[in-house]
Amino acid sequence: MKKKITYKIKEKKKFKTSLINYLNNYKRFCFLDSNRSSKNNSFEFLCALCFNEKNSKSIENLSDLDKMIESKKWIFGHISYDKKNSIENLSSKNYDGISFPDVNFFVPDLLIKYSENKLSFLFDSLSANYVKKIFFDICQTSPTSTSLQKIDVNCRVSKKNYKENINKIKEHLQNGDIYEMNYCQEFYVEKIEINPYNLFNNLNNESRAPFSALYRLDDKFCICASPERFLKKTGDKILSQPIKGTIKRNSNKEIDTNNKIQLMNSSKDFSENVMIVDLVRNDLSKISKKSSVKVDELAKLYSYTNVHHLISTISCHFDKEKSFKDLINATFPMGSMTGAPKLKSMELIEKFEDSKRGLFSGSIGYISPNFDFDFNVVIRSILYNKKNKYLSFTAGGAITIESNPEDEYQECYAKAKLIFKILGH
Repeated sequence: MKKKITYKIKEKKKFKTSLINYLNNYKRFCFLDSNRSSKNNSFEFLCALCFNEKNSKSIENLSDLDKMIESKKWIFGHISYDKKNSIENLSSKNYDGISFPDVNFFVPDLLIKYSENKLSFLFDSLSANYVKKIFFDICQTSPTSTSLQKIDVNCRVSKKNYKENINKIKEHLQNGDIYEMNYCQEFYVEKIEINPYNLFNNLNNESRAPFSALYRLDDKFCICASPERFLKKTGDKILSQPIKGTIKRNSNKEIDTNNKIQLMNSSKDFSENVMIVDLVRNDLSKISKKSSVKVDELAKLYSYTNVHHLISTISCHFDKEKSFKDLINATFPMGSMTGAPKLKSMELIEKFEDSKRGLFSGSIGYISPNFDFDFNVVIRSILYNKKNKYLSFTAGGAITIESNPEDEYQECYAKAKLIFKILGH
């Protein structure tokens, strides 16, 4: 994007809220918010707008994405978990109430970026006066009510069946079929009409997660408060930051400190983390320069609004002979959302879970004109199909031989606690 208009805004939070509500005018957009995170983010928030969905260039496969990357334009989009079915010999037959495509990427007409206290509008074909009008319209957009709507949520699997499945998964662990498996359950609401913009504002203000996103593709929305990065590329360096190990926060400082100590001393959580780090190292070795894969951080404690996490950072130098498609085929889905070995874990996920994951445990992000990129892991997220009036969110955790079914069940609710809260529970 060759043209730029820059503004200084006095009330950043108010402008951001107005921008999110202004997005209601578009059927395709991607809003990414780092919430001022220091975790290697190059912006505070970034918003890609598509004005004419019929005429915009949008692709649904990775080969075409590689060609789009060659055009050296900004690109935004997603990869759903079920892209695995074309990477491996797998299938998904479980119910899907949301129906995001496996892959979708687009080149935006307008990019709005806030960084270092400056607001920039980047564009090519639009007129400067039209862009100035958009800025004015955003500033004039009134924040809508953020009052909570009480929503009754259904569970796709009963607690009894969930715990029975944990024990069946542990039989596979005992038999050596897998070492660890990510098992999730879906919570859903049918025949529901919501305001996705209000929900995102509520969720984002409460969570302040570093990889948050409000993403729309026609009638499908992702309202995301993710704490986890999938992949980031800067120059030839690639980072992956899987999360394994979670404990809830407590308003009592002494209890909260004890929770942190408990998490850092948990042999189960540490072993989960190590197994996924080994998996990520192996994945990255397929697309990296020789002997460049290293572990920068192993099971480091990070604290968020509602939970503490153990996060590892693995890096490598990207082999310039490899493509983005090569990278995704080597690393997707991310090991933190599958388990190890990855292929067998994905087979068992399909067997034990009752709904298709879709965009959950997939990824949303951007690719810059110089082929830098950043993609999150879609967790702590509400998915919504406006046409079907179907709302869904999913939570789970890593099952190991040490897993206690009741503890795993409670961990699901700890991870989903904030979503339940903004839905009025």
